[in-house]
Amino acid sequence: MAATPPPPDAFAFSSDGELFAAVSGRRIQVWSTREGQKIAGWTDPIAAHDDSYSCIACSSVQKKHKKDGDLIVVAVGTANGVVLALDSTGVIWKSACHTGKVISLHFSKQGCVLITASRDGVICELDTWTGKSKDTLKASKKSINSLTVSHDEKFMVVSGKTTKLYSMKDKKEILKIPSDDGPIQLMSVSDEAHTLVSYTDNNKEVKVWSCDHQNCTVVSTVSLAMHTQPKTVECKRSTSSKAGGIVLAVSKKGVAYVWDLQTLSQDEILPTKISVKKSLDKKGRVPIILAKLCDVKEDNTIKVHVVFGSLDCLQFKTVVLGENCEDINLVAESDALASEEQDAKVNNKMDDEQDRQENTNLTRQGRPNKRTASVLDSITDTVKEVNPEYNLDEPTMEQKLESLNLLNKSEFLEEQSASLAPPSADSVYILLKQALRADDHAELLKCMYNRDEKVIVKSVSLLTPGDALKLLKFFVSSIQSRGAKLVCLLPWLQTLLSRHMSSIVSQESSLLLLNSLYQLIDARTLTFKSALQLSTTLDYRFSEIADEETDEEEAAAPIIYEDKDTEDEESDIDAMETDEESEELGDVTDALRHSDGSERVL
Repeated sequence: MAATPPPPDAFAFSSDGELFAAVSGRRIQVWSTREGQKIAGWTDPIAAHDDSYSCIACSSVQKKHKKDGDLIVVAVGTANGVVLALDSTGVIWKSACHTGKVISLHFSKQGCVLITASRDGVICELDTWTGKSKDTLKASKKSINSLTVSHDEKFMVVSGKTTKLYSMKDKKEILKIPSDDGPIQLMSVSDEAHTLVSYTDNNKEVKVWSCDHQNCTVVSTVSLAMHTQPKTVECKRSTSSKAGGIVLAVSKKGVAYVWDLQTLSQDEILPTKISVKKSLDKKGRVPIILAKLCDVKEDNTIKVHVVFGSLDCLQFKTVVLGENCEDINLVAESDALASEEQDAKVNNKMDDEQDRQENTNLTRQGRPNKRTASVLDSITDTVKEVNPEYNLDEPTMEQKLESLNLLNKSEFLEEQSASLAPPSADSVYILLKQALRADDHAELLKCMYNRDEKVIVKSVSLLTPGDALKLLKFFVSSIQSRGAKLVCLLPWLQTLLSRHMSSIVSQESSLLLLNSLYQLIDARTLTFKSALQLSTTLDYRFSEIADEETDEEEAAAPIIYEDKDTEDEESDIDAMETDEESEELGDVTDALRHSDGSERVL
C-alpha cells in the first residue's frame, strides 16, 4: 500500500474559496478550486537557505483597468520575519517588517491590503502593490499564536497568553476572551462577532463562545468533542437562527467535523463527519488537507470546500450537508486518472478560449483583438532572439529522439545489471525525487537504468515543474556521454519532454537548456549519414574479400584421408609376410634344380 503523501508546510484558501495556495519543499503553487487546476507556481522566491516558509495567503485582486481582469497575488511569510508578495511576474516586493516568525497572513479590502502577524506581537497592514506599511499595532508584549479576521472584515482576534477582540476600523481592543485551560492556539470569529470558537493545546474539543461586544461580555456556551486535536477551526453565523451558528474543524488526522448549532447552548450535538476513502475496494483513508465553509445561503444550505490528495495531483470537492447529520465518505480518484482529467480540462479550456478569440476577431470589422502581454509572449520573443532562423518545418526534438532507434541495442542489454525484483513506480519516484532534491547524479543514474515504460511514465508524470526542470538540466549535462548511459537516458528524456513540455517552456531559464539540447541532438544526427556510408563501404569491401577466399578454396585439389580399421591393417601385414615367405621358398627350389631341369642330389 502506497504511503500517505506528506502535508504541505503551509496552506490556505482565499477568502471567497475560489483559490487554494500551498508551499512545500520551497515550492509555492496556486490552484483554482472550481476547475481543480494548478494556475501558478514559483520555486524558492526567497532563495535563502537559512530561512523557511511559515505561512501563506492568496487572493484575487482586481486590476486598475477592469477589462484586464483579476490578478492573482500570493503572500508568504518566513521564520525570519520576512514577508513576500508574488504575482505572475515573480516577486513584487519583499519586506522585513517583523523581527520574529510570521505566523499569519490575511488579505482584506478585496485583496488591496495585507494583514500580517508575527511572534514578536506586532500586527502590520501593508499595501499589496507596494509593500509599504499603512498601519501597525503592538498587540502583545509577548508572543502571539494566531490572528484571524472575520469574513465581513469588521473584527479580528489575536490569540496568545491573552486573547483579545479588536475592531478593524480603529484597531481598538473591545474585550478579552478568558482561557482557563491555557493559551489559545486557534481562533475564529463570525460576522458581527456574535460567535467565537477556540482551541487550546493538548485538548480534543472546540469551545464555542457567545459574544456581546456592545456590552463587552463573552460567555463560553458549549464544548464540541473530537476524536483527535484540530489543526484548523472556522465558524459562520446561521441564517435560519440568529442565536445559532455553524462550526467547522479539521482534525490532525484529516477528518472534517461540521456542527450546525441551532442555539449556542445546545447539548449533545452530533457532528457531520467528512472523510475521504482511498477507493471503493481498498481500505485506508486519504487525509483532508483543509476545508472551508462556503457562504451560507438563505435556505441555510451548508456547503464545504474540501481539498485532499498529494500536491502533485490535488483534488477538490464541494460537499453539501444534509439535514439528518449523516457522515459523508468521499472517494479519492487515483493520481493518474485525476491527472488525465485535469490535463483534459486544460486542453478543452485552451481550445474553447482559442475558438472564442477567433470568433471575436471575425466579428470586430476585421480589426484584430488586442490582448495584454503575457509571460508566454516574452518567452516567444526570447526564442526568436536566440534563434531567428528557426524553421517550423524541422522535426521536433521528440521526433529526432525517436529516430535514433537506440532503445533495443544489445550493448545496453549486456551492460545492464540484472535485478531480482524490479522496483515499482512509487519507489522509483521517491528515489528520483530524493536524488533531485539532493542533486545526487549517481543516484539519478541508478533510477535511469530502469527501462520499464510504465514506471518511467508514472514517475515522470508525478514530478513537479521545478523537479522536471532539474531533471532536464541533468539530461543536458549527461547526454554528451555515449554507450549504455546514453541509451538509458533516452526513454526518460522522451517522456519528460512529452509530459512536461508546457511547464518547461513556461520558465525562461529553460530556453538555454532546450537550445543546447537541440544543438546536441542536431550534431549527433548529422553524423549518421557519413557513418552509414562508412558502414556500407566496409560491408561491401568485406564481402569482396570473402568472395576471393571462396574462389581460392575451390581451385585447390582436395586431399582425401582414408581411415582404416586396425583389423584390416593387421590382415594386410599378414598377407605381405606370407607373400615374402613364398618368394623365398621359390628361390630355394629354383636353386636346387639344374639348368636343364633335373634335380640336384645332395
